[in-house]
Order: sequence, then structure tokens, then C-alpha cells
Amino acid sequence: MKQILLYLSAATLLLGCGKSDTDSQPDRVYGPSIAMGKGKVRTWLSRDAQGNPASIGFTMTKEALESMPSIQTVSAFMLALPDEATEKTPFKHVMIDWNPQGHEPAGIYTVPHFDFHFYIQPMNEVMAIPTYDKAPAKFDNVPAAAYLPVDFVKGPGGVPAMGAHWSDVTSPEFKGQPFTETFVFGSYDGKVTFWEQMVTLDFLKTNPNLDKAIRQPAKFETQGYYPTRYSIRTNADGSQDVAMDGLTRR
Repeated sequence: MKQILLYLSAATLLLGCGKSDTDSQPDRVYGPSIAMGKGKVRTWLSRDAQGNPASIGFTMTKEALESMPSIQTVSAFMLALPDEATEKTPFKHVMIDWNPQGHEPAGIYTVPHFDFHFYIQPMNEVMAIPTYDKAPAKFDNVPAAAYLPVDFVKGPGGVPAMGAHWSDVTSPEFKGQPFTETFVFGSYDGKVTFWEQMVTLDFLKTNPNLDKAIRQPAKFETQGYYPTRYSIRTNADGSQDVAMDGLTRR
């Protein structure tokens, strides 16, 4: 079972912060910046020409990415989203998990990679999720099929401070190809609780410009703007934007 060592600094606890950092991109509203390794990471929401939410994501500086190999323990970095994101989308906060040795299933995800969780579940509820042996009924209480895309299958057990993970069994890594990036959903006690990009460090080092569709569920439990695509974009300064795009009112 994947375990996590939570990396919590004063900055990571600013989840209710109502003020945003300023930046040169006028279409973005920013959350607070926090330290990540030797660099920084900061969340944001971008708007379209009509002022509606278009994307939510975060930017990792080049220094943050380059310093990850020196962090040999599993670490979690907690990020607040700007208020406009939490008000107009179902997402409450972001958790970046660094897995220097990867995690199960063996031979598939056991390479250094990130898990980028966009949580629908409030922070206090996430942190209260115990190990699987202490609440198996809640981990195994799965959402109705309509709230998850077709071909996503729940893995065994569950992870404390996360929940159960649902993988797309049609993804290349389940067909004998090396894992580079994929999309995952999470659940706990009958509800979908997070949407997640999983991305290897080696893939991020290629300076990717990725843009892919997210397979959609038939139903959505709460109203708001939900993503239809996900992306990773490498900027001129070496920083990388990790985002969920194509926000659509559901």
C-alpha cells in the first residue's frame, strides 16, 4: 500500500486564504505560493474571454522540479486554490505527492513520479481518512457507476489521507508499455473525492506540451465547472504549468 509523509509548512496551511498573488498574466487569479524543494509552486484559475472559468492548475518552477530527486522520502505538498476556483468549481485544494520510488502496482507505477490530486473533498475530511484496515467499509463503499468513466477500475485497499484509486485499464501502462503519464480518479465512502494526473519525473524532464481529453462520467454529484481536458505545458523559463482545462458547467 502506498504510504505518504505529509510535508506541512505554514504556507501549506493557507487553504482559506482569500487574497491572491499578483502576476503578469491578466486572465489568471492566483492562490498563495509555497516552497517545494528548492523552488516554488503556486495554484491558479484562468478565465476565458467572457470571464468564465477556463482552467485550474498550478505552476512549478524549474528549481522545484530539478530538486525533487534529492528528496528521497514520499512527500505531500498541500496547496490552496484561489477563492474563485473553490466557488465556481467543485475542487477545494490540490495535493502534490512526490513518490521517489513510485508505488504499486509493482512493475507499472514503481518509477519516480508525481501524483497531482485535485480534491473535491475538503481538507479536514481528507486528513481524517485512516489506513485501510481501520475503515475497509468506507474504502469499499464505491460511488454509483455513473459517477465514474467507463473502464476505470478500483484498485485493492486504499491509501490514508487519500482514499481508493480508480485506474483506466485501457491506458498504455496496462498493455505492456512503460508508464509516462495517466489520469486517475479517487473515491471514499461512496463519493468521488479527487481527479488526478499521474506523471513520471522522466516525462516532465522532456519539457512536454501535453494536451489530452479526460474521459467523462455520465453524472456529476455537485454543480460547477468541471474539466474536460488535462495538460502539462513547459514555459520559456523552464517552469511547468499542470492544469485541468476546458472547464464546462455541469
